[in-house]
Amino acid sequence: MVPAPDLNQEGGLVVPGVGFASACTARELEGLMREVLAEARAVLGVERAGVLGARQLAAPVHKSDSRMLATVARELELELVFPSMAALADCQGGVLTESPRARATAAVGSVAEAAALAAAGEGARLLLPRRLSPQASCAVAWVDRQHLFEESS
Repeated sequence: MVPAPDLNQEGGLVVPGVGFASACTARELEGLMREVLAEARAVLGVERAGVLGARQLAAPVHKSDSRMLATVARELELELVFPSMAALADCQGGVLTESPRARATAAVGSVAEAAALAAAGEGARLLLPRRLSPQASCAVAWVDRQHLFEESS
């Protein structure tokens, strides 16, 4: 398990990232995401869940035409963001797991982890490495926006 971030500051951002096979159903992906987001809330602490809530769902750009993904995002009330393949590759250093399938299709160890990190932006790190269902993966990135703001001031 990745150590919990320092939550002494307000202004954190949680971003789930996903990868999935074409055979994945909306029910499967939504179920996995609900489990992973519940785990993220537990890691962050219940009292912080509202402050550090997820607002976006990241998936690689080659999944941008997925109706199933759009359905899941709508059900979970998350805005879809699609990092480019270059953005995923730029996040490879922060990826914690290795999947041969992800390596072959996206040139990263984990599509879900790289997508979450890319969408969360500068200073992001994994709160939860990828979790798996039969046809999907989901990871959660976290960035302390307040800390980044203070450093740039």
